Amino acid sequence: MKIQLITIGNELLNGKIQDRNAYWLARFCHEHDLDLIKNDIIPDNEYAFMKAFKGAWQDADLVVTSGGLGPTKDDLTKGMLARFFDKNLVESKQALEVTKKNYAKSKREYNPELQYSKIPEGFTAVYNKAGYAPGLFYQENRKMAAALPGVPVEFKTMFMEEILKKLKESFPKSSHIKKHVIVKTWRAPEAKIFNSLCPGLWEDLERFGEVSSLPNPLGVDIGVSITASDQPELEMREQSVRDAVLNSALKDFIWHIGKESLEEVIVKKALEKNMTLGFAESCTGGLCASRITDIPGSSRVFAGSVVAYSNRVKEKILNVNASTLEKYGAVSSETAWEMAQGARSVLEADLVVTTTGVAGPGGGSAEKPVGTVGVGYSSQRDCAGNLHHFPEMDREDLKRIFSQIALITLLEQVELY
Repeated sequence: MKIQLITIGNELLNGKIQDRNAYWLARFCHEHDLDLIKNDIIPDNEYAFMKAFKGAWQDADLVVTSGGLGPTKDDLTKGMLARFFDKNLVESKQALEVTKKNYAKSKREYNPELQYSKIPEGFTAVYNKAGYAPGLFYQENRKMAAALPGVPVEFKTMFMEEILKKLKESFPKSSHIKKHVIVKTWRAPEAKIFNSLCPGLWEDLERFGEVSSLPNPLGVDIGVSITASDQPELEMREQSVRDAVLNSALKDFIWHIGKESLEEVIVKKALEKNMTLGFAESCTGGLCASRITDIPGSSRVFAGSVVAYSNRVKEKILNVNASTLEKYGAVSSETAWEMAQGARSVLEADLVVTTTGVAGPGGGSAEKPVGTVGVGYSSQRDCAGNLHHFPEMDREDLKRIFSQIALITLLEQVELY
């Protein structure tokens, strides 16, 4: 089944917001045997819409639009769909019922002046569990169109709970099943993996499916898309992929095989070992804690975090020695180590990891330029601090990388615990 997404909104093209819906839909389609063939991002005008929709309606089985269904003057999707299909906008009893249901769930009264009940002839209104504006659905022979709100939670919920049901009714299930096996590595750049470390690995993995490689600042995610006629065959192919990488020189650089995030893997392993975790963060400002607490069940393993941004807090709360700060500086392996020792005592956690670094754009020096971070850890088993250096880049990107190296360190120590 071929799907094309048309994302509508000037605010997407002038950088005010990011298109989170395309990212989510791409992942969802890949996991559910659907083929997202294209995504167009267009401004709020009819010429761009007609041009994009014409091509999409020709090439795809389902065309999904995102945005333009609200009550303001720049919400033009309903009218543009009506003109594309040569339909009139008409008052719909079914749309009115759906709209009232949308409002009733929040105990709000619907204002008819919003005209949510007027939709193109032949379309049906789609219930919006997470918002107020109804979506739209249209089918012509085996071609379908769905218009959904641009708000990510509304788009995601409506696609999964409403549109997917309609797809299953119209399209038979594929005779093949698919899976994307992801081998997650770190400490080895892409060129090293496929040239000096494992020069024949790409070709070995191609025997099982389509291979992709996604480098990141700390490593590489190697993906293999496998297809099988039934579940036993799929499992056999997946095991073959696992065997290929685990029996290669890459094995020492793999931190996980699977689609789970680093945070999910950490929480799962900590739960298995019945241990508690914590952080003391300076340069990451609580980002490590935020990422861990995004995971359901993290409350069973996460003790807390101390955001020790100033040296005063490092000294008074975490008991970092003033002499350490004076001699080595706040951004040092020594300070990171002492922060970990102090935080483990304060938080009464089994394992604590710390960050203290220079995220820029100022604050760097010749010895410790922007992109330098100290990461420490402390447990009953071991404690240490290490200094890492990354290329200078945007402050937000560096904070994300600093948190990533901290979480990788956390995972390593959880596995050793």
